[in-house]
Amino acid sequence: MSSNSWTDQLSFTITFLKISEVKPHEEIIEKNTSELVKSIKKDGVQIDPVIVDKNTNVALDGMHRISALKAIDAKRIMVAKVDYFDEKIKVHRWLRAVRNFSTALLDELKVVLELKKASNQLEAMQAVDNEKSPIAILVGNTGYFSSLNVTGFERFNLIREFDKRTKEYSGIMEKEIEQHLKNGFLILYVKKPKKEEVINAGITGTLFPPKSTRHVIPFRPVNLRCPLELLSGKFNDQEASEMLARLIGSSPKKVLPPYSMYAGRIYEEELVLYNP
Repeated sequence: MSSNSWTDQLSFTITFLKISEVKPHEEIIEKNTSELVKSIKKDGVQIDPVIVDKNTNVALDGMHRISALKAIDAKRIMVAKVDYFDEKIKVHRWLRAVRNFSTALLDELKVVLELKKASNQLEAMQAVDNEKSPIAILVGNTGYFSSLNVTGFERFNLIREFDKRTKEYSGIMEKEIEQHLKNGFLILYVKKPKKEEVINAGITGTLFPPKSTRHVIPFRPVNLRCPLELLSGKFNDQEASEMLARLIGSSPKKVLPPYSMYAGRIYEEELVLYNP
C-alpha cells in the first residue's frame, strides 16, 4: 500500500514472510507469549501485521506475536514492510518504573550497579544520555548513576540485573517520569536506543531485554485479521499470497488520527484501521 493515498506519507507493504526469516530484536516474556497463544487460537487470526524493516526483515515490534505463532507451528507470518531508516519512523526508549519498592531493593541496586549519588536527577539522566554512565536510578528527589565502565550491548546485562530483583515493572515514557516520581515509583533510566543497534540486535541475535524499544510508525496498519489457515502449510506460498491480496483488497479501512485508542493502547501515530 502506498502512502500517496494519505498526503504522501510513509509507505508500507503487507505481505507474508516465512516465520524463520523474521528476526526479533528483543527478548520476550514467556508469560505474555503463553497468554497470546491462547488468544490467537481462540480468535483464529493474526490480528495485526508485524512491522519489519524491508531490507533486513528485522522485526521492529511484535516479538510476542512472532513467538506465539512459532509456538502454534505457523509456517509464515503476516508482516508490514517499511523502510526503517525513513526519518518519519522514530525509535524511543521504554523506562522501567517500580511501585512499592523496598529500601533493601535500592540498597542492593546501589551495590550491584555501583551507583553513585548525583547532585540532582538531571545530572544522573545527563550522565546516561551523554554516555558517561550506562544506566541511572531515579527515586524521590534523588538521582544515582552507575559508575561501571560498561558500553554497547553490555549495558543490557545491567538491565537484566535490575529485572532479576524486581517482581514487576511498568514501561513508561520520558514524559511520564515526573508524575511517576511524585507517585512514589523507582525508575530505571536507560540510554535511548539507536536504529543501527536495533538492526544489529536482530541480525546477530544479541537481543535487547524485553520492553526496551518503542517505535512510532506513521500510518501503522492494524486489525487486518489474517486467518491462521493462511499461515499454515495448508496452502503454498503463491496461493497464500493471492488470498492475502484479496483479503487486503476487500477489507474496509480508515485512518485514525494520532493519540487514538486501539486494542487498549493509545498510539502516538496515525493508524490505518482495517475492518473498522
